[in-house]
Amino acid sequence: MAKFRVRARTIDMLGRQQIAGIPTAISELFKNAHDAYATRVEVDYFRDDGLFVLRDDGLGMTREDFEQRWLTLGTDSKLNAAAGLRPPPADPTQLSRPILGEKGIGRLAIAVIGPQVLVLTRAKLNGKAQDYLTGAYIHWGLFEIPGIDLDEITIPIEKFPASHLPGTSDVARLVSAVSATLIGLKLRIDDALFEKISSEIEQFNVDPSDIATYLDVPGFKGDGCGTHFYIKPADPIIESDIDSRDHEFKATRFEKHLIGFTNTMTVTERGPPPIVARFRDYLDEGAPVERIGDLAFFTPEEFTEVDHHISGEFDEYGQFRGDVGIYHLPPDRYVLNWSEGDGAPTQCGPFKISFGVLQGNPKDTLVPPQDYAALSRKLAKHGGLYIYKDGIRVQPYGDSDYDFLDIEKRRTLGAAYYYYSYRRMMGVIDLDGAKNRELTEKAGREGFRENRAYRQFRSILMNFFLQTAADYFREEGKYSEKFGEIRGELNRNAELRQKKAKQATSKKRAFQSKLAKFFDDLDGRRTETRVEEIIADLRGKASEISGSRRPSASKALALMRVEKEGRDQLKMLRDELIISKPRGVGLGRALTNEWLAYQTEQERIEHEVIEKAEKAIEDTVSSEAREYSIALDAFARFDGALRNQVTNIREQIRSSKTETEDGLNLLIKQCRQTVADSFRAVNKEADDMLVEIETLKAGGVSEDDLASKRVLFEKRLGDVHQREEATLSRLRDQINSLLGFWHEDGFDSVDLTEALEEELVELRDRRGVELELAQVGLALNTINHEFEKTVSALRSGFRRLASWAEVNPDLRRLYEEMRSSFDHLDGYLEMFTPLDRRLNRDKSEISGKDIFDFLTSLFEGRFQRHSVDLLATDEFRNKSIRGHTSVFYPVFVNLVDNAIFWLQGKRGSPRTIELDVDGDDLVVRDNGPGVSPRDRENIFALNFTRKPGGRGMGLYISRETLAKEGYSLLLDKTDEGAAFRISKKTEGNEG
Repeated sequence: MAKFRVRARTIDMLGRQQIAGIPTAISELFKNAHDAYATRVEVDYFRDDGLFVLRDDGLGMTREDFEQRWLTLGTDSKLNAAAGLRPPPADPTQLSRPILGEKGIGRLAIAVIGPQVLVLTRAKLNGKAQDYLTGAYIHWGLFEIPGIDLDEITIPIEKFPASHLPGTSDVARLVSAVSATLIGLKLRIDDALFEKISSEIEQFNVDPSDIATYLDVPGFKGDGCGTHFYIKPADPIIESDIDSRDHEFKATRFEKHLIGFTNTMTVTERGPPPIVARFRDYLDEGAPVERIGDLAFFTPEEFTEVDHHISGEFDEYGQFRGDVGIYHLPPDRYVLNWSEGDGAPTQCGPFKISFGVLQGNPKDTLVPPQDYAALSRKLAKHGGLYIYKDGIRVQPYGDSDYDFLDIEKRRTLGAAYYYYSYRRMMGVIDLDGAKNRELTEKAGREGFRENRAYRQFRSILMNFFLQTAADYFREEGKYSEKFGEIRGELNRNAELRQKKAKQATSKKRAFQSKLAKFFDDLDGRRTETRVEEIIADLRGKASEISGSRRPSASKALALMRVEKEGRDQLKMLRDELIISKPRGVGLGRALTNEWLAYQTEQERIEHEVIEKAEKAIEDTVSSEAREYSIALDAFARFDGALRNQVTNIREQIRSSKTETEDGLNLLIKQCRQTVADSFRAVNKEADDMLVEIETLKAGGVSEDDLASKRVLFEKRLGDVHQREEATLSRLRDQINSLLGFWHEDGFDSVDLTEALEEELVELRDRRGVELELAQVGLALNTINHEFEKTVSALRSGFRRLASWAEVNPDLRRLYEEMRSSFDHLDGYLEMFTPLDRRLNRDKSEISGKDIFDFLTSLFEGRFQRHSVDLLATDEFRNKSIRGHTSVFYPVFVNLVDNAIFWLQGKRGSPRTIELDVDGDDLVVRDNGPGVSPRDRENIFALNFTRKPGGRGMGLYISRETLAKEGYSLLLDKTDEGAAFRISKKTEGNEG
């Protein structure tokens, strides 16, 4: 009698050749971990070694289970066949899990990831961990050899004590057994294939005992159980899968297949996901990048945050019953018929759906701007409709490129008409293995078989998305009123904000321009120069009048006229210096600080320049009159000066009164016109309707037609009434708001608008800067990491080179020069340490001499180029502070760097930067041009800089880091240069 014979290549054909790719293979192994009741399954991929480690904390396997289940294809235990093995163990402490692996070949997916694997497993039986591990080594290349029967290949298996993880010698024994099998088959194998497999076996050098020292849980320590796979070398194509990205905001092929292995976005009846899968990618010896994890996918918080939510269940006839929530309003009950069922139960069975939609235009959404941007980026990468069967994702559904419902295809025909887009939605279709058993996956795990059940399933969903878009998101939709109203309101609000922002921007620019001119004039002493010219001109004219031969009375009148001209010129100058702050406009921190500086300087000029000039004019005229005995009428001078001021004030208030009355009249006119238009619109609609009613009466209409006409007329009248009532309500609210905020102290709605806008501008500025700081921090952390690796290698090389330099005079000089340059470069490394305090947790004593030496070395070249001398007093050199060098060194570097820049604008020598001590304070001062009064308040502000190409972050970061260390950073008021003071904070000094 003949029998079937099984070639070894069957393993390769059933496994590696059936799996679509590495991501699919990893997903299969995740499913196996799920079936083993693991709560976590984790992958650590080490690129440099090509080592791929997959570990779970499931029930593991005994040696018997490993041989009879894991090494047996098509096991029937999962099907509970009466003649098969006993069912696989279950964990009584967890809810029962449906078995995902149906064919018993998912383990063969390992061959897709790499050609050889070490398997370690420890079983838990009846809640107790077994006292041994089972280990096995497999080279999948043996199953690719033509002409070899399956029973000719031996898989070495060995038991190890639970307290003893296998080391290199233990693994070597397993590997040598496979090598012996290969040698026994040598005469039947092609020479090239034999050499390839033999070479790979020789290079397999995995040491689980060593790996366990840096990979903690899941592990085998204590009562740890589960299964671990050590695959080496992993196929390099995995790196291409991870790294390849068509666009910055588009998911990689790797992410598309593995993200959302379990449903973390919605809360289901099953509760939280039974298992969490993670994938860590070790690009180098630094910290790994988590490619797959519980936070990489959508969270329940993000799901609830989007604009619209639809959830419900399709019954066995394909009819939908559920809830539709538009813009976070209380949801409506919604029932939708599927007409293709003909009243017969579907083969696909009942299933549930829940998804959320984010509006595509920021002005149409309720989501705050900062959250909207983050959600949009995440949806662009991972948005879609994911299918979960028994809580585990079915691939490739959810991948936006796999448009199985033609959602994106229809959207290209009309985005507004079809509405939905995968890149604007996150959703879950929840299947049950028992209820939806006819929805079966293809052998290669690339989707469902396209049988009748799948075609019904697809038809039901396509009908659902077409009809919900028509009912809720089109203007003529049956239930689209709420969507249209709220979106319209959001659009109006966005337009109002845009108009307000445009007006505010124009006012701010004009205001900023006036301030800039003021400070330019201040720096150039133009006001003082103009005052000096006015006084000089007056003195010349007064002297000429006094020395003339005209009568005394004529001289008196002439002097009083000259005095009035001088005062008028000063008044014009004073008016030019007066800048009005725009009302109802948020200025932002920097512009507000300039405004405060302007008020201080304008007041100083008023007292120190203008008022002194007025006194000088008065004294000049009086002096000339006394010297030449000219009789001046004191009261006439007094009266003339005051009358001139009264005239000017009256002119100004009359002009303001006229402008206010004109604005009030225009407002009244527009309000009355709006009220009249609304009243007219309602009356016109009512009159038109009454005319149509009379026409219907004369023509004769059936009772049914009258009922439908009544509904139509009521809707028309209701729509126009609702529209015009909303218009009048908004107008009424604005009037009431104006009246309600008007108080005797002058506080009104404009003040409130200004305060709110000020806060909004500040929050926007801070958000942008914090994002920029985060990006800078990430970049610098990368630089620091690479710098550390390079410097470490250089230090090691210099240590080895030193011994050669000692005995080789020709090499010694080169060594010393290279070492000196390296030490200078190494000094820069200190600058990066504040980015990660873990590098420098302990405080240390920092001496002033150390700081001075560090700065001298760091800036030596720039000091020479710009002829700057760095000085330090003896008190500073002897001063000692306790703190983190990673905080204080960068602060001094920043202060000295700024001082060098400022000193470049100083003419002549010397150019000095001095480090000094004042009491317990540290002081850094220079003899440069100093800080302009305009900038004193802003110099510590985020993003403020006068330096070309500067980022305006140095002093802000310096002050913030010092504050966390318990110190303050202040700018002293000085007559020359700039002086920065570092003070220890006390209860009385929190500045």
